[in-house]
Amino acid sequence: MALPKIDVPTHKTKIPSTNQVISIRPFLVKEQKILLTALTGEDSEEITDATKQIVNNCVLTPNFDVDKLELFDLEYLILQLRIISVGEATTIRFYPRKNTECEECLKNRDVEINLKNAKVNLENIPDKKVQLTEKIGVLLKFPTAKHISKIDSAKKSDSLNSLFEIVWMCIDAVYDDDNIISANDVTLAEGIEFLESLNTEQFLKIEKFIKNIPKLEQKIEIKCSSCDFKEEYTISGIENFFG
Repeated sequence: MALPKIDVPTHKTKIPSTNQVISIRPFLVKEQKILLTALTGEDSEEITDATKQIVNNCVLTPNFDVDKLELFDLEYLILQLRIISVGEATTIRFYPRKNTECEECLKNRDVEINLKNAKVNLENIPDKKVQLTEKIGVLLKFPTAKHISKIDSAKKSDSLNSLFEIVWMCIDAVYDDDNIISANDVTLAEGIEFLESLNTEQFLKIEKFIKNIPKLEQKIEIKCSSCDFKEEYTISGIENFFG
């Protein structure tokens, strides 16, 4: 005799960059087991793979591919899954202030926030077309979930090549008056060589785009009950929304 199946509620959410409405379900014990196993190993690549597997499991919309999500879309989606699975409230710990005589400010401060207030700001999306010279320019793109492991690995390295590798991930094509060359049609070594040939001003134009890539963020105002200290903080990056 087959065991009964427990109904799992479904929810709708919208992918920020495309406004596509998708169906999702909460984490189940099997997904928590996948993540806990990865967290025990403390390997960033395993944690990334586990996270993407959980997202793929919990999205019910047909033909969904987590690797095609923009990174900020993936962060938003993970947060929505966390909200419907665990709840919308979480506690963020702020460490003591420095150079103050206020006893309250010298203590850790735990602030409860509502995760539903976290948003992806799409109001000031940077221009994806960057002119480097009168004839040569680049078409840029936002990194996707497919690039997470490569970005994590590059961040661990101090080499300039690792920095250039991250930058090249954001280049869709290079163009001049006669041709448009897709970044997919050249090797990474050729891409890095191209970046190394830029002058500082040209490279900063590309770097400005990367620094202004949309991200999941939430503003929090901290007030001290014992002194006049008041300050607004912006938290961003999915790891910072879970304490």
